[in-house]
Amino acid sequence: MQRAGRLPCAAQSGIASNMTVQSGKPGFPGTHFQVAGHDLHVVHKPQDRLKAVLQLIAMAQKSIHMFFYMFCADKTGREVRDALVAAATRGVHVQLIIDSFGSTQVSNRFFDTLLDAGGNYHSFSTRKGLGYLIRNHQKMLIIDGAHALVGGFNIADSYFGRAGDDSWEDLGIIVSGPEARRLSDYFEDMAQASNGGNVSFRQIRNIIRQWRPGIGQVQWLLGGPTNHISPWALTFKRSLDAGKRFDIVSAYFSPSQTILRRLAKTARRNKGSRLVMAGKTDNGATIAAARVLYRYLMRRKARIFEYQPRPLHMKLMVIDDTVYIGSANLDIRSMFINLEIMVRIKDAGLALHMRTLVEGLVSQSEEQTRVLLKRRDTIWSRFKSGLAYFLVNSVDYTIGRRIKFSLIRNK
Repeated sequence: MQRAGRLPCAAQSGIASNMTVQSGKPGFPGTHFQVAGHDLHVVHKPQDRLKAVLQLIAMAQKSIHMFFYMFCADKTGREVRDALVAAATRGVHVQLIIDSFGSTQVSNRFFDTLLDAGGNYHSFSTRKGLGYLIRNHQKMLIIDGAHALVGGFNIADSYFGRAGDDSWEDLGIIVSGPEARRLSDYFEDMAQASNGGNVSFRQIRNIIRQWRPGIGQVQWLLGGPTNHISPWALTFKRSLDAGKRFDIVSAYFSPSQTILRRLAKTARRNKGSRLVMAGKTDNGATIAAARVLYRYLMRRKARIFEYQPRPLHMKLMVIDDTVYIGSANLDIRSMFINLEIMVRIKDAGLALHMRTLVEGLVSQSEEQTRVLLKRRDTIWSRFKSGLAYFLVNSVDYTIGRRIKFSLIRNK
C-alpha cells in the first residue's frame, strides 16, 4: 500500500426464546448473547472496549481489517499499533484505514513499523477537494472474516477511560458469525475506493447504493453520500413509523425534520419514550443545537435527559425489540454525508438489556423540564442556539469548537 502523507489528528438481561445470555464468553469481555446463529458481546465498560480491541487483534490468524475515524499517537494508539505490528509480523494480512480529518497529530512515521512488518495503511480522504466533504466516521475492526467489532469509540486514550473525567461514555458490540464475512467484503471494496487517500466519490456512492442489509435478525446498515437520506437512516425512520416506544442515546442530536417528526409521533404513542443527550462534550455548539429541539419534543411527551458524569459519545437506539449500535449520530451529517456503520439486531432479550443500560445512564442524568427551559429562554440564548444549529447542520460541526457556547445548567 502507498504510504500516507501527514494525517491531521486531534446485568441485567432478558432472555428470548431463541437466545441465551451470560456474563461473558472465553476470549471476549462484555455481556454475551446468542441471536440467530450469531454470538454477540456488548462491551460497555471502557476497559472492556480496549480489551476487546486488543484480544481480537491478538487472535487474528488470517486477516485484520480496521477502519477508524480517529487514531491518535497516545498510549492507546501505540498499544493498538504495536498489536497490529505483532500480527503482521506473524503473517496476518493487516489493513488499516484512517480518516485524515478525524485523526490529528499523527504523522506517517507513526505507522512506519506497521509498514516495515508488511502491514498496509492509508488515509481515507484528504483535506482538499471533494474528499474533504466525505469523511469516514465508521469504527470497525474485522478479524478473519469471522468477528466484527463496531461502535462509537475511536482509538485514543479518552475513549478508554484514560483521560479521567474527560473520558468518553461509549459503547461497542462484537458480532461473531456469518454476517461478519459480509462486512469484511465491504471493507475490501472501501479500501479500493479510497486507495492512497484518493477517494472515488462515484465508487463510494455505488457501494452504498448497492449494499443490501439482508432480511435476518442481524443486519449491517450503511450510511454515506447519496442523493437522499442514507440507507441506515431510512431503515431507522421506518422503525420509528412502526414503533411504540424508543430509548435513544445520541451524543450529537440535530436530526432531519423527517426523523424529528417521527420521534415526536412515537413519543406521543408512548409517554415512556426517552432521549439521553450529552450534558458534557468537546463541542458546546452540538449541545446548543440539540436544545433548540427540546421544547418541540417535550410538548409531544418525550422525556429528555442530559448525561452529566462524563462527555457522551454513545450511539444507541432501541425501538421496541430492535437495537441499533454503531457510529452514527442523529444529526444531518450522519444521515446524509458521512460514511457510517450501524448493526441492527432484532431481539427482545437484547433490547431489554440495552434498556437497562439506558436506565443506568438516565439515573446519572439531569432531566430537562419546562422550568429549566424557561430559565434558559432568553433572546441571547435563542440567537446562540440558532447559530449553533446552523453551524452543526449547514456548515460543519467542527467550527463550533472554535466558538465558545456558554451552557446554562440547573444547579
